[in-house]
Amino acid sequence: GHDGAYSIALSGGYEDDIDMGDCFTYTGEGGRDLKGTRSNPKNLRTAPQSKDQTLSKGNWALSRNVETGNPVRVIRGYKSKSAFAPEEGYRYDGMYKVEKYWFTTGMSGFGIYKFAFRPMDNQAPPPWTFEGDLNNNDCKDKGKEEDHKDESNMSVKASDSCKPGSG
Repeated sequence: GHDGAYSIALSGGYEDDIDMGDCFTYTGEGGRDLKGTRSNPKNLRTAPQSKDQTLSKGNWALSRNVETGNPVRVIRGYKSKSAFAPEEGYRYDGMYKVEKYWFTTGMSGFGIYKFAFRPMDNQAPPPWTFEGDLNNNDCKDKGKEEDHKDESNMSVKASDSCKPGSG
């Protein structure tokens, strides 16, 4: 709607997603050839990126969440390669704020929208923590050794992708 997106699912659909548990970057939708033929059907979920994404549909909705501050429900699915994904099925992981978004070149070489998410305050601890600490939302020290390439092809730490002003 005009107020933004209501929910997203992290289910391993895009190679550019970075999931550090409490915070993550989510790759926008689109930029894939979804047409298949009877003799060569395509898995729409995993078709390769073949063009730049646009700021429309779900990407536009998530950009509105940045502007309105409205939270987004996050669901993690078992198909994600993330260490924070459930072993089976889908799991509700809470309400998150979309802190910012940006357009960059993805691993495929095509333009993609990226969205930085951080959990809202005063929620139950995430299911992968055992401390029960409601303030366990510190993403600064996570992913220090995990590197990825940003839009300028300079190596940056994955933890930087969740910091305000990065990307």
